[in-house]
Amino acid sequence: PYRDFNMLQTPLYHFIASFFIVLFGHHFYVLDLFNSFILTVMIMIIYKNIGLKILIIFPFILMVCYPGYNIFSLFLLIILFYCLNKNYKYKDVIIGLIIGLMFLNKQNIGICMFIPMIYYSRNNIKSLCGFLLPVIIFVLYLYLNNALFQFIDYCFLGLFDFGCKNSIYFFFPVEFVICLIIGYKLIKSNFKDMYLFYILMYQIVTVPIFDAYHFILGFIPCLYYFLRKINIECYFIIVLTIFFGIMFFVNYFEELHFYSDKKSYLYGKNIPLYVQNSIDYIGEYINKNKNNYDHVFIFSSNAYQIKLNINYLIDKYDLILNGNMGYKGSIKYIDEINNYCNVNKCLFILYKYEFSENNVSQINEDIVNFVRDNYIKKEDVDVFDIYTN
Repeated sequence: PYRDFNMLQTPLYHFIASFFIVLFGHHFYVLDLFNSFILTVMIMIIYKNIGLKILIIFPFILMVCYPGYNIFSLFLLIILFYCLNKNYKYKDVIIGLIIGLMFLNKQNIGICMFIPMIYYSRNNIKSLCGFLLPVIIFVLYLYLNNALFQFIDYCFLGLFDFGCKNSIYFFFPVEFVICLIIGYKLIKSNFKDMYLFYILMYQIVTVPIFDAYHFILGFIPCLYYFLRKINIECYFIIVLTIFFGIMFFVNYFEELHFYSDKKSYLYGKNIPLYVQNSIDYIGEYINKNKNNYDHVFIFSSNAYQIKLNINYLIDKYDLILNGNMGYKGSIKYIDEINNYCNVNKCLFILYKYEFSENNVSQINEDIVNFVRDNYIKKEDVDVFDIYTN
């Protein structure tokens, strides 16, 4: 990570998931199996604390349960809540270790969670040692692999571009009210309710993309805290669960299609049929033409899917998302592409509808427009425009 391909986040989730891939095979469904394990442990812990009231939270978890670092950060938060409720000898060290792992999973969450950790610690030195242990190991790993500078560029300096170009404010008013309520209750408790402080800091998960997905991630711990405090009749739980269950299945299971090519990393994965056809079609085109070019650039949200599906080496140019390219990354990438393609033969594959009104995309528009303005359109292939120099 960071040296061979770009990432905006610290890589704990990816490292752990990679072990499952090595053990059980190079298929995407392995991540779903790993994710199922995470969800199962998390739900068991919640059930142990609130009983059948877990049925109210469960539909919300299903809405955000895609494999990835965000659901893993929620998992670590639930583990943290479990540990906060216990008394044992090395509690400060373990809490610090969990916060350190949260930092290695998603750096902005870890930084924010560090504040209540220090505030409530009985021994700041022990908490700090627990926090620094995984962080120091990770920094040594980066140094030994000559990736420390790239890590700083992508994971910290790149956040300036990410926040400027990826902000969505749809759920901001609701999130603002929730933060006000949590803040009010925290102040009213004279900051004695540590759960509220951690939940308030965890709301950073919603920034700067205040969409439904990130809002629900921040809302789940709030709901969990609320349900621990109140008693709800069983029939109300059942009615609410049925309502959310119907909403979920109507919205998320309209179409089922399993990828059938056993040679593909997508084998056994449920994806829409039109996506499979598009990936297969453009993959065949690349295989037929890649020997005629020095480099194939795919500037599309599906670039990783397309390349991995044909065992084609991925690189940093396959993830040109705003904020994922380091500080002023689009300028650097355009210069690099321009310099390379001045002396080499390049093939560019652009998704036709990347910036249409019906498609929400984080793909950097400056890079795509640079290709459209400076290179020659060769042909149309399915839903892609083909450009070359």
